[in-house]
Amino acid sequence: MHRYLWFAMVAGVGTSGCSTKYLEDLSMPALVWTQGTGLCSKIVAVDAGRTVWTNQGCEDGRPELSEARTATPAQVDDLWTKFEALPPDQGATLGTCSGHLLDSFERWEGQSRSGASACDGTTYDDVAGLPDGVKPLAEALQRLE
Repeated sequence: MHRYLWFAMVAGVGTSGCSTKYLEDLSMPALVWTQGTGLCSKIVAVDAGRTVWTNQGCEDGRPELSEARTATPAQVDDLWTKFEALPPDQGATLGTCSGHLLDSFERWEGQSRSGASACDGTTYDDVAGLPDGVKPLAEALQRLE
């Protein structure tokens, strides 16, 4: 009897409180960093509630985000300061990155987005190849994962 009760409790805990979260569901404004190759991508996002969200996958047309942690007010202030210091967008695209990762840093506010993009290496989380103007923001976002 106790075994069945335990399984029922575990099954209930596993599904309670879980909801699918997409980028457009985040509280705005949100800071979104996407590293992608076209078919595969990694996302780190911080919403207005300071929640850090992540996703990594391939051929995922509408990525489902997982809650990673809550950032401190100081960490979020630091992110927005670094975002505001980004150089003007040079218009990097998957085509101009020639098989390397395209890193996009965007401020999401509903349908409007602003930010910058740059070409990177070929491995997620290796930001050594990023231009100096965007590297501090990438490193700060990495620390929040």
